[in-house]
Amino acid sequence: MLTDKFLRLQTAFFRLLGLELLHEQDVGHRYPWRSICCILSVASFMPLTIAFGLQNVQNVEQLTDSLCSVLVDLLALCKIGIFLWLHKDFKFLIGQFYLTRESRRDQFISALYAYCFITAGLSACLMSPLSMLFSYQRTGELQPDFPFPSVYPWDNMKLSNYIISYFWNVCAALGVALPTVCVDTLFCSLSHNLCALFQIARHKMMHFEGRNTKETRENLKHVFELYAVCLDLGHFLNEYFRPLIFAQFVAASLHLCVLCYQLSANILQPALLFYAAFTAAVVGQVSIYCFCGSSVHSECQLFGQAIYESSWPHLLQENLELVSSLKIAMMRSSLGCPIDGYFFEANRETLIAIVRTAISYVTLLRSLA
Repeated sequence: MLTDKFLRLQTAFFRLLGLELLHEQDVGHRYPWRSICCILSVASFMPLTIAFGLQNVQNVEQLTDSLCSVLVDLLALCKIGIFLWLHKDFKFLIGQFYLTRESRRDQFISALYAYCFITAGLSACLMSPLSMLFSYQRTGELQPDFPFPSVYPWDNMKLSNYIISYFWNVCAALGVALPTVCVDTLFCSLSHNLCALFQIARHKMMHFEGRNTKETRENLKHVFELYAVCLDLGHFLNEYFRPLIFAQFVAASLHLCVLCYQLSANILQPALLFYAAFTAAVVGQVSIYCFCGSSVHSECQLFGQAIYESSWPHLLQENLELVSSLKIAMMRSSLGCPIDGYFFEANRETLIAIVRTAISYVTLLRSLA
């Protein structure tokens, strides 16, 4: 049962991307030119960043800066590409959910993440012209500066050329931010609602006892059916988001490594605030997948605890078949519902491992500087 509160924020962002999530008809690409423009803005900007890195291959700081930008672009293209490829599957998955009390909470978290991520992108775009103004006041010379590392086949000392280059940077930033926010908040919303469904199943499990054996059997049947639906939803959620989680974790590991180096290299510099905000955004991205994945896995396992705390002792004398069903359900719940990215599971331990690994790589980069 879908309502106007379900995926309200995500629907608005996906419409900006030219896609429909909750349309009743089979209308997926309402405005395909928006998605095409988003992809082209990022894909066309990547060669400029790669060229900047190749020109400064001897400068570790500038090389890592360009590497960071390339990783952001690749991850955004990966997210929008996979979502477009599996768009019908994602719409099918969304159609299996219905509104729960977790919708208000997930919308708050999604909105907070989206606004923080967009604010970080806007601050990056505004920092360049402000830096140019401050530099002009100090030196009297106006040097072109851009939000992201890039080189151009024209002279940006001309105002018209600079405006074109700067607008290209802004379009690339928008092309990165929009699909990133769309996909990440969608996963957050679906995982929160799945956790709520597991909680409903757990509550029904603890109160399955009826007035007679027949009613008890029927109640238990409905509880097991609901739990099976939750497991199926968890399987589909993991299947569709698995390549995205894999790409996110790999990119985040490299990202944090580069950003930690940039932080250490820009201590007491104005750029420190930008890199600190960028680092917080990357950690926030990984945290969404790790904490949501861990919550889904834990809520699934807690179903076994609900069975243990239910009114099952009297069934030992009345119906041994129901007792056997409860045992099987407890064994299944012990496996949980893991959300993974092929080689690693999305949980808190993985988040800590990614951060530790990134910090340990900083020593290697510092030795190459």
